[in-house]
Amino acid sequence: MNIPDHLFETALQAIQQKTFYQYYWQTFDVVRADTKELRERVFRLRYEVFCKENHFEIPADGAELECDAYDGRAQHFLMLHRESGADAGTLRVFLPDSDNPQESFPLQNQCDHPLLMIDTKIMNMAEISRFCMAKKFRQRPLDGRILPAYYEAEKEIDKNPLGQFFRRRIPYAPLGLLRVAFETALDSNIPDMVVALDPTNFRSMKRIGLSYRVLGPRIDVHGTQQPIVFNIKHVLDNMAMENPECWEIVSDQGRLHKKANTIAQNEWHDSVFDEDCREMIMKKLI
Repeated sequence: MNIPDHLFETALQAIQQKTFYQYYWQTFDVVRADTKELRERVFRLRYEVFCKENHFEIPADGAELECDAYDGRAQHFLMLHRESGADAGTLRVFLPDSDNPQESFPLQNQCDHPLLMIDTKIMNMAEISRFCMAKKFRQRPLDGRILPAYYEAEKEIDKNPLGQFFRRRIPYAPLGLLRVAFETALDSNIPDMVVALDPTNFRSMKRIGLSYRVLGPRIDVHGTQQPIVFNIKHVLDNMAMENPECWEIVSDQGRLHKKANTIAQNEWHDSVFDEDCREMIMKKLI
């Protein structure tokens, strides 16, 4: 019996997604850096990327560790390359400070967008920062200074008969870090996240399905950065349609997507400037 083309394509896609998920987590692991040793590895990797390679941050004491005053209240994560044991990437996540919402995130001191100044908005947001990958995981021509680029990379070449269906895993390495960032926010019933990214990473982020809104003009922090805000549920909705392979990784095969669907959503998605934001903007203009 001949299998209709559309059923064959659907089955092939399902096999590809399932196996990509398995291959990805056979290649990488992500751990919470909750010990002094792990945090030092995080700070050392940040030193390599931000200080040694890009000259963004130069520690005054000469230590080969990049850390700042915000690190004490952040949750840190470290990505590991399983085969080599190498530290592959890192990021930190800030949850809102209920005692002092106006001092919740580093971005609040760098960007004056109204969404970052209204307590009720801040309490429903988390921030991602110091998001970077080690140099060995971003050595292709189109890769950025901090993160690798996502594009239709060369096919995985191996002895697996299904190998022709797999893209390289390295360009997708940061997805595991996004997963733990999303999970950290969702575990606290937080629907939205903010982050400042190098504009060269935007095309890559769109390719994996990351939908976002910009938060005002670009800022000069570790080079030119664009502050953005995104809703986790909307990102996963979009990613599921536009890039199912990435969705498998970031949503942990739908587990986080289901969790995001249970959380009350903010109002800004249909209009970036709701009435509270408009009022603050008008006060600035008067």
